Amino acid sequence: MALLRTVLSGLLVAATFCVVSATSAYADPIRIEHERGTLELPGPAKRVATINWAFTETVIALGLDPVAVADPVDYVEWVEEPALPDEFVDLGQRSSPNLEALRAAKPDLIITIPDIGINYEKLSEIAPVLQLRMFEENRPAFQAAREVFGKIAKATGREAEGAAYLADVDAKLAEYGARTRAALGPDQQLNIIYFFDESTIGMFGDTSLPGSVMAAMNVPMAFHGEVNKWGFARGGLELIAPYAKQSVVYTNPVPDAILDKMFASPMWKFMDFTRNNRVYELPVVWMYGGVPSSLRFAKLLTESIENGPHQ
Repeated sequence: MALLRTVLSGLLVAATFCVVSATSAYADPIRIEHERGTLELPGPAKRVATINWAFTETVIALGLDPVAVADPVDYVEWVEEPALPDEFVDLGQRSSPNLEALRAAKPDLIITIPDIGINYEKLSEIAPVLQLRMFEENRPAFQAAREVFGKIAKATGREAEGAAYLADVDAKLAEYGARTRAALGPDQQLNIIYFFDESTIGMFGDTSLPGSVMAAMNVPMAFHGEVNKWGFARGGLELIAPYAKQSVVYTNPVPDAILDKMFASPMWKFMDFTRNNRVYELPVVWMYGGVPSSLRFAKLLTESIENGPHQ
């Protein structure tokens, strides 16, 4: 009889522990500050839909495959890495995602930006919505990317993985910065540009993703002029003329026809960086992305400078 009482007492303690644990877990939802206030989730999101490439690459970098992705074909062309999962629902355009496809994906979290046309309330009818802003006036893009990375890590219950990833990023940025400065030399700064067409360029400034990543790498940028909220100034080749004694890195993808016309123009040929062979080509990297694109940019920039000028 005493043995039976002991067994029953043990079972009661165990059952009480389980109830308390379950109640405690239920009482501790995940709360995240975002553009719409405070989002409260009952637990870590497992089925995440992303309506922005920066969020797509962040979720993948955290070790979770998104169940739905907007503009996946263009993601492959403009972002490239990290690679998309083998299976996901194609949501169509980022500016107007297909709500039927989104509902069919059965997400438990939708991550989007405030700037798209789709109504926040309509998305909220499908699943909880985490609305995060990537670009603001005068805010360094890399700082914003890190903050967004942390919030997505929290929403998906991967804060430990996120902290480890960011620590690795910091270590690699320091390494890449040292290598880039050594290859570039002490007297050169970098102009990071994009060719919109054969006569128009964009020059990235301090608050842009490449500019703020270069600051973290301690790599000097030449251009410090006024920029738009995405961190670049747009204009003709006269925009880069005052900085022509420095080196130039142009980004991809750019159609060959545009490159051929730009490189053949008399003004481009006249520039000091052209005449003294200080033009470098950067492989595809998304200049408006998150932390994974930031790390990819630092790596590719380092390798491009080390490999030598574009011929």
